[in-house]
Amino acid sequence: MSFWKIDLKNPLIPLCFVILIDHIGMGIIFPILVPIFMESNGILGAGIAESTQSFWYNVTLSIYPIFAFFGAAILGSLSDQFGRKKVLVFCLLGSALGYFLSGFAIDIQNIPLLIFSRALAGLTAGSFPVAQAAVIDISTEDNKASNIGLILLSASIGFLVGPLLGSFCSNSNILDWFYYSTPLYCASILALINIVLLRVFKETFVPKAPLKKNVFKKSIELLLAPIQLKHIRYLSLIFLFMQFGWGFYFQFISVYLLKKHDFSSQDIGYFMSFMGVGFALGSCWILRILSKYFRDVSLAIGILITVMFTMFMTIIELPWFIILGASVLLGCTWAVAYSILIKLFSSLVSEEEQGFIMGVAESLVFVAFAITPMLNTYLESLDISIPLIVAILSVGIGSVLLFRWKSVKQTRIALGQTH
Repeated sequence: MSFWKIDLKNPLIPLCFVILIDHIGMGIIFPILVPIFMESNGILGAGIAESTQSFWYNVTLSIYPIFAFFGAAILGSLSDQFGRKKVLVFCLLGSALGYFLSGFAIDIQNIPLLIFSRALAGLTAGSFPVAQAAVIDISTEDNKASNIGLILLSASIGFLVGPLLGSFCSNSNILDWFYYSTPLYCASILALINIVLLRVFKETFVPKAPLKKNVFKKSIELLLAPIQLKHIRYLSLIFLFMQFGWGFYFQFISVYLLKKHDFSSQDIGYFMSFMGVGFALGSCWILRILSKYFRDVSLAIGILITVMFTMFMTIIELPWFIILGASVLLGCTWAVAYSILIKLFSSLVSEEEQGFIMGVAESLVFVAFAITPMLNTYLESLDISIPLIVAILSVGIGSVLLFRWKSVKQTRIALGQTH
């Protein structure tokens, strides 16, 4: 499919719209989550110690990926057995209910309900890996990376629009009835709209075998796959270090900008949206160009080094407009690196196991995002810059491991070994 000419009959189109609206809903929460816990008019009220604010903020961040970790495994496995479309509808229903309960929890200032609602949303947050599997179902080897990039482009645009919408809908200066809960109600409505849009998606994947074992048992096997399955173990380790780096950075940068650079919730929304612009450029345009001239692994190594440099740019004392510019570059380079790693994961398994391997990859993302918020609480107590420095080091370790993986693969090819 040409970038400039859209074929409305292409099955990618409804998937792109599903991912677009889904990520608008996900991006809405980032500008408001920090002020919800850090400001006096938030869910904790006034006179709360900063350590208590940080604790509940990071608990709320962690609970979503903890449950999403198990949810991605279960839902990815289910999509291989029952089809992508049915699982996507289930995901969207859970997201709609989770967002609604989160907004209601903020209105009544009930932290246990907020945590429960985030857990529910996390448990059903399997739409992205399932959609990735659906894209791979209809892709050839030649267009697989670009098609994955197109889905990532849709997600990126969602992250571009979502933070802006979150900033707008939570700003009581615009309308006096706007509050921190308003964007979450909007996200719930968007998830329901998504279900309607999904009706036009014509699924091409047909399960080739009935369910032979308990799906939860199969899902536990999926969770252990990065350790037990030799052919995906090393790439899983690389991907995990990369996601740890991204988790440390992405989940702490809002706090850092608030405390170090005095960014408001609107400023944080701009930062996230600029990063979304970078995601869009990287996943669609830059990825297509660079893939013509560089091999996947070599390109990923170079891009990850650029990611490290750009992360460093956002934590030193620079004018605000340079920080916003760096966020574009960071989003762009991370989108390219992520797309390439997902393509490499896809190449490790058969067509019948694409839902499985996408579930593995997404589970690793959620593992990193579940652990890093609580570690950020401790690291921040040492120095506010340490979580971001650890992020840079984690990406660096992933780059070194990827370079070693490339060298081992080249050696095996030279020796005539395929495994």
